[in-house]
Amino acid sequence: MKSKLVLLLILFITIKGFGQQAVPSKIKTVKVYRQNAQISRSANLSLKPGRQNIVLTGISTSIDPASLQVKVSNAKQVGLLSAKYERNYLLPKKQNPKVVALQKSLDKLNKELSWIAEQKQVLKGMADILNKNQDLGGKTGFTPTQVIALTTAYKNKMLEIKKEDMKLSSQEKVKREAYNKIEQQLQELNANKNKPSGNIVLQFDVVATSNIKLQCQYLVSNAGWHPTYDLRSKGIQKNVKLYYKAKVYQQTGQDWKNVKLSISTGNPARNNNRPILTPLYAHFGYAYKSLSQPARGATTNMMAVDKKEKVSEDYEEAYRYNAQKSENQLNVVYKITNKQDIISDGKPNLVALKTYEMPTKYIYHSVPKLDQSAFLLAKISQWSKYNLISGQANIFFEGAYVGKTNINAGVTTDTLLVSMGRDANIVVKRRTIDKYTKTQFLSNDKKVRFGYEISIKNKKSTPIDIEVLDQIPVSQNSKIKITLEESDGAGYNEKIGKLLWKLKILPGKSKKVHFVYTVKYPKKKVVTGIR
Repeated sequence: MKSKLVLLLILFITIKGFGQQAVPSKIKTVKVYRQNAQISRSANLSLKPGRQNIVLTGISTSIDPASLQVKVSNAKQVGLLSAKYERNYLLPKKQNPKVVALQKSLDKLNKELSWIAEQKQVLKGMADILNKNQDLGGKTGFTPTQVIALTTAYKNKMLEIKKEDMKLSSQEKVKREAYNKIEQQLQELNANKNKPSGNIVLQFDVVATSNIKLQCQYLVSNAGWHPTYDLRSKGIQKNVKLYYKAKVYQQTGQDWKNVKLSISTGNPARNNNRPILTPLYAHFGYAYKSLSQPARGATTNMMAVDKKEKVSEDYEEAYRYNAQKSENQLNVVYKITNKQDIISDGKPNLVALKTYEMPTKYIYHSVPKLDQSAFLLAKISQWSKYNLISGQANIFFEGAYVGKTNINAGVTTDTLLVSMGRDANIVVKRRTIDKYTKTQFLSNDKKVRFGYEISIKNKKSTPIDIEVLDQIPVSQNSKIKITLEESDGAGYNEKIGKLLWKLKILPGKSKKVHFVYTVKYPKKKVVTGIR
């Protein structure tokens, strides 16, 4: 307590010595960017005529001094001459009530552990005395009965000491574990305790006595947010609902208590200098033969599917999605309706932004070459108009947790594909057709023929639309010739070898499709990646 009073006295003398007036201020609004955050502080001042310095204390050391802006309510009577930021190492830190309570618990446990150690030390001394006097050999005057009585007394006392020692050790273990947990929690809470704070020093030229409202805005680092999404569907007759949230974090050294919070998709930390195109000069150089070659058997990833099993989770969305969305020329801002508390601990705080019902068409999708299952896909159209940011999304279908997917805001297509999981009522099989599979030897070449059949059975009580995707190899050598002989109505992309069937199957019915292709190459060569 005395040390705090001394620090306050030093601070008071320092401020008075330089003709400065310390004024309390509060954080009123915070705009959080993808990186960094804009803080807005306000204070009420009563100023007398003349020049004077006003000091706003408790400013985060993460401030960008170049971003400081100051507004006053009575600019005609009060003129701002200068504004600057400076470090303040003298201001005492405000005690966190949680830290105080935990520290008291820690002190109590420390005393109890010390008392247990003292008792164990006494027991050890008693055991040492008994051990030193247990040897009766060489001593006379003891009858056998007396010896038995002495050994029995030794045994009973030593067992009593051991029992008490074990009891104390058990108590010590419990208290030590509690001590370590509290100590770890204290270390986390005290992460910012010894960080210095700063001051904003404002110099005013006042014409007449004035009561003014002061507002300071500035940018701080060690803060930002990440997007996270929930995609929820109640069935194939319903549109997908997207729940948009922000994971807000800050470790600025100052807690944001009861502030008006807004989330911006902007990022002032990025380089905002426009790129300059310089002349491209051609000149003679050396030619080097590239050693890198395209990977053989490389495939194009048409659809990334999360293969996690469904985990049942009857969950109703509890967040209030009532943020006010506004767009300006460069970014989107979400103003959160309810005031927020964001503690300076670096931990993410989930803040609800918006919910959207997105036009959805459902279709089944299967790639039997890789996985003989049918996956339900949600095709979400017009999704780019929602100004989303790339991030991870949790998928829920009919009350069950399906898995995770990634929303890529950088794609140019207007349809987002989301896998809602496997459907066990659709059976997909892929097999080799023996009558089409054969090998021919020509004069200098070898010709190999392959054929495959895919069957799909709909065990559901409703008709289904399903896409079936397969492939044939693509040649990267003029001496390897690949020909698609039969496609059974599939759409064929020759460049990547993709075969795509779009089928409609009635309840309880099955459909089969097949494809056949040949590979011709020099018979003395070995070719891989052809099936």
